[in-house]
Amino acid sequence: MTMKLIDILFEEKNDNIECQCGWSWKKSEGGKKPYLCHKCGRNNSPRVFDEFAEKRLGGAEKIAENSKRKGGPAMLTYHHFKVKFPYYRKAKEGKFDVDEAKKEFKETLKSISLEMDQTTFQREVGRLEVLGELIIKHK
Repeated sequence: MTMKLIDILFEEKNDNIECQCGWSWKKSEGGKKPYLCHKCGRNNSPRVFDEFAEKRLGGAEKIAENSKRKGGPAMLTYHHFKVKFPYYRKAKEGKFDVDEAKKEFKETLKSISLEMDQTTFQREVGRLEVLGELIIKHK
């Protein structure tokens, strides 16, 4: 697919692509792979984050289901992974708000203590983990 001169002239500012390495470019300058960073090689395609969240959700659901079926001490693992579902779903649907996530990450980090029971601890550590993972991936 070749870019026409008219497309380049009327390219919008939001057609700029920024990579987490700091490199940025216009989509029209990206050639055959417009979302591939020519500095570090990272794929900056808008779907990469959504697909990442979808795969992680599938893995979390499988682990939670297996843990619930086992019962007993494995229920701690169930609680650790079940708390992640709504975050992955939101990210998968393109509704992830990184600023809100950073705020919740900080609040969750402050709330974790050794005074918690094991189930609450697993839930909060799971929440911290999914928030951190999505914030880092989103950069």
